[in-house]
Amino acid sequence: MTSHSAFTMADKHPVELQEPNLEEPIKGSVQGDLGPGLTPEEDKRILRRIDLYLMPLMAISYMFQFLDKSAMSFTAILGLQDSLHLEGEDYSWASSIYYFGYLAASYIAALLLLRFPVGKMISTSIIVWGIVLMLMATAFNSGSLIAVRFFLGATEAAIAPGLGIVVSMWYKRSEQPFRHGIWFQGITIAGIFGGLLAYGIGHIESIAPWKAVFLIFGAITIAWSSVLFYFLPDTPTNARFLSEEDRTKAIIRVQDNMTGIKNNEWKMYQFVEALLDVKCWALVLIQLTCSIPNGGVSNFGSIIIEGFGFSTLNTLLVQIITYVIQGALVHLSTAGCSWFENSRTWWMVFNAALSIAGAGMARQISTDQVWARFIGYCLANAFSVNFPLTLAMSTGNIGGFTKKTTVNAMIFIGYCAGNIIGPHLFFDDEAPSYPSGFLAMLICFGIAFVIPIALRFYLVWENKRRDRLGVVDDNSFESLDAAFLDKTDKELLHFRYVY
Repeated sequence: MTSHSAFTMADKHPVELQEPNLEEPIKGSVQGDLGPGLTPEEDKRILRRIDLYLMPLMAISYMFQFLDKSAMSFTAILGLQDSLHLEGEDYSWASSIYYFGYLAASYIAALLLLRFPVGKMISTSIIVWGIVLMLMATAFNSGSLIAVRFFLGATEAAIAPGLGIVVSMWYKRSEQPFRHGIWFQGITIAGIFGGLLAYGIGHIESIAPWKAVFLIFGAITIAWSSVLFYFLPDTPTNARFLSEEDRTKAIIRVQDNMTGIKNNEWKMYQFVEALLDVKCWALVLIQLTCSIPNGGVSNFGSIIIEGFGFSTLNTLLVQIITYVIQGALVHLSTAGCSWFENSRTWWMVFNAALSIAGAGMARQISTDQVWARFIGYCLANAFSVNFPLTLAMSTGNIGGFTKKTTVNAMIFIGYCAGNIIGPHLFFDDEAPSYPSGFLAMLICFGIAFVIPIALRFYLVWENKRRDRLGVVDDNSFESLDAAFLDKTDKELLHFRYVY
């Protein structure tokens, strides 16, 4: 699992502050076009071009992140534990240590995304983690495995927040949930592609299959990073797939977000505001309660499914069904957010309810009902759909680049903490059914059911409070210039929250 974004809005600083001599020309050219705006046909044309170019790049990149992070789950039933003599909590610590690395690097990654070009930062991180993944094939005991997993987590910390930043720069708030869902579908691709690839690798005899998984997955990842380094733009202003005129229009079409494009200045007051904002902590809590179950199923999934009664190699195949169902739910939920205005929190509640039902089925149904328990396990994974929805809530409701960066780091701290806790709730002596682990999941899903409802009522109340204060004319300078400002959502009183 995740996370994850940043945009801006403030004091009249335009897109790229590291080139101050270009600020006024860029700002002036955009403002000059704001009067007539874009026609619906132009808007659709530019959106279609952005989608066709960016979405495949983002989805494939996230596919590799999830594939490489989850590679150890495939190897768990391909001889890894026996070869490295893992006993007791060794595998659990090897699973959770990844998130210690992720946690340690989260805010550093956020600052690097603030200071350096987003596209180049994402591409570079993919190159490095591909190398680290290949080094996992050199592990010879639990200690060496844990050490390499720590650095794998640290090097992957930039990908989800970076993709969140990309979405926030290129898409309107109404378009963001579905686009978050599209790149998150990389998990579905990873589950299908990884399961089939691991199944094939499982038949290799010239090298230990678990080593082959790390080497092959890592090599493919490095190859992809070189493609991404060239093609992924840093901002709309330097997108080679758009003409100069369309670059300006790409900025104009997202001006009503009032969340801006990018600002390289770190602002202390926005950092403090993020820490004191109740809605930010609600998003962190949602992420935490979804990440604890994720920490369990992402690392013990193969063991759990094999325990239902499937053979080792068939387990790798039936796992694909889990990802197909997950992909369908991601599409339904994120598209539903576009179909029905302000329905994001209701979809979160829906996914939590599905997870409660699924976890209950997997835990309570008789052991001789193999497929019924497996379907329950598949439904229990609906919680993961709330990850892109949490990102969409963040990108759509947090203004100010420093505040957004900070909130992203907070969300991913919750993500890491949950994934660290999760594996240790699946006790080795309860394998493969793990009743305590599934009970912990049910408790988390219950909390994840309640928090979005509370957050929804809070945001509705806040919007009504702002309405009573009076609405600022949408044609005012502050509204039109918001794409270049770096003000927070609390500073802009005409900002309205989505929920």
